Amino acid sequence: MGSIDTPPLTAAQLPTINLDTTLAELYRRASPKNADRKLGLVLCGVTSALDLGPDFPHNTKYPYQDGPFVALHAGELRNSNNRALQKSLATKYVSLIPQRDAFIAGPGAPVILFHQGRTAAQRARDRREAEATVAVLGTEQRPELVFCAGPASIPLGGEHGIAQIAYKVVLDGLARYPLTHPLDAHWFLNSKAALARSGLPTPRTRIVEIEGHGGAAGSACCARCAAVETDMRFIPAGCTGGRGRWLEAQAARVVEAVERQPVPFVLKTQQTFGGAGTWVVRSEQQKQDLLRDLWRRRGEAEGQEEESENDNSDNDGDDGILRRLLSQVTAENRHLHPGSIIISDLVADAVADYGVTFLATDAGEAVFLGASEQLTDPDNAWIGSTINFSRQQKLHDKFAPLIQRAAAWVARHGYYGPVGIDVLETRTSGETASATGEPTAHHVVDLNARTSGSLALPLLCGHFVERGLQCAGSFSVAVDGGRRDFVDAWRAELEAGRMLILSWYEDDEVGESLADVVVGGEDERDLKRRMARVREATREVTF
Repeated sequence: MGSIDTPPLTAAQLPTINLDTTLAELYRRASPKNADRKLGLVLCGVTSALDLGPDFPHNTKYPYQDGPFVALHAGELRNSNNRALQKSLATKYVSLIPQRDAFIAGPGAPVILFHQGRTAAQRARDRREAEATVAVLGTEQRPELVFCAGPASIPLGGEHGIAQIAYKVVLDGLARYPLTHPLDAHWFLNSKAALARSGLPTPRTRIVEIEGHGGAAGSACCARCAAVETDMRFIPAGCTGGRGRWLEAQAARVVEAVERQPVPFVLKTQQTFGGAGTWVVRSEQQKQDLLRDLWRRRGEAEGQEEESENDNSDNDGDDGILRRLLSQVTAENRHLHPGSIIISDLVADAVADYGVTFLATDAGEAVFLGASEQLTDPDNAWIGSTINFSRQQKLHDKFAPLIQRAAAWVARHGYYGPVGIDVLETRTSGETASATGEPTAHHVVDLNARTSGSLALPLLCGHFVERGLQCAGSFSVAVDGGRRDFVDAWRAELEAGRMLILSWYEDDEVGESLADVVVGGEDERDLKRRMARVREATREVTF
């Protein structure tokens, strides 16, 4: 499980990719006193919706609100009911996301990858896909890939010499390992309420805190809870016990706060992932739609009136985001306030949306890595980023004071490593009131103390610029067929180094693959044209 000598899957003559720097080098730079401790990198995503595999359970103590958790009804979020969704999430979170970061990991910090299943064929596929992705890197920059069943079986010491774990997002199962920073601190740093109180120039914000928790699940609560006790992921609709009364009371407080909030505004849950859990409300009609999504009553949810009363579903016409969200508040995590709702002013007339990535050192210093522009779909889900390498010095100068403040803040809470902040820029200072009261044209609307989806772009600057490509864009795609088919279809671009595959996973059962790709362009107009060609031949993927 050391060096990787897997050749590309086709006869295409793909160029060797050289990165400007790697995650392993960045971590050593971030904390020189820990540079001699060999890190293992856990770079996968996580969900509170469904288990990601037989050895990768969903998070319960540290909840995250990804797309399925927000969009689906409570009854759909059961492992036994939704195998197709479970498989889709595992492909994205256990394969695509960690492959994308493994591509830039470099040697000296093994990347720990989890298997999607237990069969020999599944495990061979997991390994084959990841090794093929990083095979285009020069031998001196290829990461060591370490495969294991799940978070409970990460190998420390031994042949890999892993002494400490650095991680992308909090996994419940990491609590047993030596970590670069505590799980509670990391979850807190990435929460929306923490950002609102950070002292950074965020939009003016109101936080609706949840009081207490619903208590332990069990048949002693009421007859309805007893009926669904074998699969009780959420406080069931129809609960007449203390849990149901608590949920009703806390949901009412949130609904009342939203009803009082004048439009326009933005509502967020505590821990969003991939753009989920965020609602931009610009009109009264959108506000009413949001209220209905937050807390539905019987007959209000389209298509639910005919559900059987005997199916033991906890989605029987009284459902909404708040049922799923507030059910995650427990005695174990209430101190983290995972059910809080954040309501903020909408940044007025933003002229640019930047994703600024930097390294935060343990001394609280910031090392600028790059500034990209965000791509989102109509539902505000992140679908990719673009970067203009010729503008990076100017953007560094623009954002240097801001990232220094952010680096100092995360360091005070014990974090060092990659950080990304999303910044909305207005034409003049003070167009939108900031939470700190300072006039600013740069509003921090999100902070992620982890590797960001756009981090690969600045680390590929040298690769693209030496080919005369001043711009690049990264995004996720779904394609028919496998890697070989895609490479054959885009052979000219791949062989010229104009296109790179950052991650890939093929599902041969359905004849479809999901991938992350990077496309380079001579300028922004050329990049837009080339990205459009790829998008026209593929399908969009969101997280």
